[in-house]
Amino acid sequence: MKEEQGSGVLALRTMRNARRRNRIADIEWFEALYRVYITAIAGGGTVLFLSGLVSDEKINASGYTNLAQHGPAALGMFAAVVVFLGLRSGANGGPLAVEAPEVTIVLMSPVPYSRVLRHPAVQRLRTSAFMGALAGAVAGQLLSRRVDTGSFLTFTIAGAVYGACVGSLFISSALLAHGLKIARPIVTAVGTILIAWQAWVLTQSLAVGVGPFDSLGSIVLAEPVINFQRIITVSIVIAFTAWGVMLSSRLSLEALARRSSLVAQLHFAVTLQDLRTVVLLRRQLSQEHMRQKPWFRLRRRRWVPVVVRRGAHSLAHFPLRRIGRMAILIISATACQVTVFRGTTPAVIVSGLLLFIFGLDIIEPLSQEVDQPDRTDSLPVHRGLLMTQHLIAPLLALIPFVLIGMATAYVFEPHPATLGMAALVGVPAALAGVAGAAINAVKGAPDPVGGAFEGLAMPPEMSGMTTMLRAVFPPLITIVGSVPIVAAKVARDNGQNVFAATTRASVGACIMVGFVVSWVHQRDAIHKWWRELLANSKTQTANRTSSS
Repeated sequence: MKEEQGSGVLALRTMRNARRRNRIADIEWFEALYRVYITAIAGGGTVLFLSGLVSDEKINASGYTNLAQHGPAALGMFAAVVVFLGLRSGANGGPLAVEAPEVTIVLMSPVPYSRVLRHPAVQRLRTSAFMGALAGAVAGQLLSRRVDTGSFLTFTIAGAVYGACVGSLFISSALLAHGLKIARPIVTAVGTILIAWQAWVLTQSLAVGVGPFDSLGSIVLAEPVINFQRIITVSIVIAFTAWGVMLSSRLSLEALARRSSLVAQLHFAVTLQDLRTVVLLRRQLSQEHMRQKPWFRLRRRRWVPVVVRRGAHSLAHFPLRRIGRMAILIISATACQVTVFRGTTPAVIVSGLLLFIFGLDIIEPLSQEVDQPDRTDSLPVHRGLLMTQHLIAPLLALIPFVLIGMATAYVFEPHPATLGMAALVGVPAALAGVAGAAINAVKGAPDPVGGAFEGLAMPPEMSGMTTMLRAVFPPLITIVGSVPIVAAKVARDNGQNVFAATTRASVGACIMVGFVVSWVHQRDAIHKWWRELLANSKTQTANRTSSS
């Protein structure tokens, strides 16, 4: 038996080496270098842009003391949320997604599971740790621009270590939950307790070290750079990571087989930039299903359009986990906006992206309509009107989430004026989240007036630019909706009327949302007018050429 396993391990190693050589041989190095070049320019440009935004005043000594007191708990809160997500991923069959032949052939061969699954587990761990370290390094260098204590290199390295630890905790917690076969309710309970514990420490301003992840958050702000606490914290993370990798041999074959097919489809959808398909596949990966019994029932009323009733029924079947995720996104976006008001302007980008993800969930009625183009075209109703009516139910559903955001803002800034400011900022931000998600959903609908293949005639440069604009424009709309908090901060710093400046910016954001709704209603007419204009221009050009 040992000889068979030894030969099987040798064959597995030989096969993977051969696949690696073939993959390297098939690489178009010029194209690969071009992608690296573009990625470096885009990433470096983003970092420089964010660094340019952080031109605020330096944090004074008292401000840094406050940051050192509350910062570890806030960073620990982020780590707690990441661990919760990792535990949930493991309970749902994650985090690995090996290829289908690995499941159906290699794992069925006389080779130990640990030898087969340890390699993809280490790869997944390495990728997550690297991405976390990269994001942490960027955040650390942004923080170094606002504090006088410590150098640029110190904060960059500390941020990279923190990010790598958080990325490793996500994978290791998922591997532990999956390998130990922990039931989903227990995983949810443990993750909720960790988040509640860390949130209690954060809101009560307790001493550093009381929360479960305070020591991890203190990596960024602790002095000196290398101390005993940091070494112990990193060692604990490494120990949990090693334990998770060791448990990779206990992963479920059924879960791996299911995830292998879904992840292949997910990669294809990401390549096509089809966010709707990505959202649906992510829900399947997490085994998220609509409720059989709705939260409420809407009686028939003559004055309520049928489309609005359908949208309300769709929202009423949302599972509790989706509602909880949407609430967490709102709370996180509100925390980012509070951070903007306190002086960190780049956090407005994070707030906009969180609200865009929130909008992708809440416009489910509109997305379901776009998913059925044949049924939509068969109805004796103008498609623009149909799409616009599908926005009514999501807009009404924003009310409780806006209230959650206002309550969150009051927790961070317990002043009487906070609620009014939160309403002025939160309403246009939430509306912009719906508007950006609506643009993303409607632009994926088929064009009834033709022109589906007109992009094929464009030069590659123009086609690539058009694709990039189509992908960036919806989140950009959502980010613009969060600009009122920036206006409030600028007005406060310049000694102007904060409420007047915020009101003007909020009205502008609401007008932008109105333009988006009008575009949804008139999208088909605009496309038809544009194509007729291009056709007439080509005809006139051809006539002038023939006459001359």
